[in-house]
Amino acid sequence: MDTFFIEFRDPLFGIIVFFILLFILSFLSYWWGRHKTAKGHRDLESFLGRFESLEDENRLRDQVQTNALSNESWLMLSHSFEVQGNFEKSVEIYRALLSKNRETTFQKDVLLLLGKNYFKAGFLERSRQTFLQIVQNHPRSAQALRYLVLIYEQLQQYDKALEVMESLMEIAPDALSEQLYLECRLLLSDPAVGIDEKASRLIELYQTHRKLGYLIFEWLFTYRPALAWQYFDQSLSTRLTDILWRLRDDNLDLDIIANNTYLRELFTAKGSVSLAEGSSVFELDVLIALRKCGEGKAAMQFEYTCDECKQISFLPFHRCPHCHAIDTVNVIMNLSRERYEENNSLQ
Repeated sequence: MDTFFIEFRDPLFGIIVFFILLFILSFLSYWWGRHKTAKGHRDLESFLGRFESLEDENRLRDQVQTNALSNESWLMLSHSFEVQGNFEKSVEIYRALLSKNRETTFQKDVLLLLGKNYFKAGFLERSRQTFLQIVQNHPRSAQALRYLVLIYEQLQQYDKALEVMESLMEIAPDALSEQLYLECRLLLSDPAVGIDEKASRLIELYQTHRKLGYLIFEWLFTYRPALAWQYFDQSLSTRLTDILWRLRDDNLDLDIIANNTYLRELFTAKGSVSLAEGSSVFELDVLIALRKCGEGKAAMQFEYTCDECKQISFLPFHRCPHCHAIDTVNVIMNLSRERYEENNSLQ
């Protein structure tokens, strides 16, 4: 019997133990992978079962399952429906593809497309559930985390958005502007914080980071114009043109205006002061010339463009509605005809 006995000090004994441990670890790794894959499939089936399946959707699902078209072709067709605004058809194709293909990477990509589709269509809760499904299996998916931030922001749940930002900051440290933006939104929406405290905290934030100038000074000029002028960053003069244009004359700081060339031209064009003879800016120069002639039939209107995607909006924004960039608004001035309200009341 001693022939078959191997002492624990024998090198052969260590090799045998090594291979036994390697087999055990391989088996556990294989079992855990199968378990995780099966759990992912069950979670996906549960997720797809949360929403009602219509008869048309069942027919489309059957076509996706049986048709010889490739997945890429179906994705292109779904994208064309999305571009046309037919989000319902696009969603049906994405869900059918999720039922057809069980490959992990493909499911992740289709879920991202499905979540974006729900987001564009305005179904924020369905979009939220979709991106949470992605994060559950792929916690480092930056796209899913970014859209969760957007969803919570639109729902005005800024505290939850900041929780998601903590995870996103580990993946994308350059998202500081977005984090500061959400902190500002949370501060401004908090009814327990007084206006004076909000103003002081906003000023401190801007002086520390030199970001979110449009958002911060828009709020300051609305609620605390004296403080806004006291801490006014004159490098933002052109960017804040529309905000400054709408200020009442009794909220102006004439000392700051008199020492700033652009502000002199801007408020002279508006008619609040007479400190400039002309301007290098065409729109302001025309208005100043009209003021000199005694003509007041022209006015100023504004459009807004994003410095990142260059898309134009007719409304001011702090987050671009197209590319979702933060603090990229740029003001475009347009001359328009002055409108006077006519008194049409019956005498």
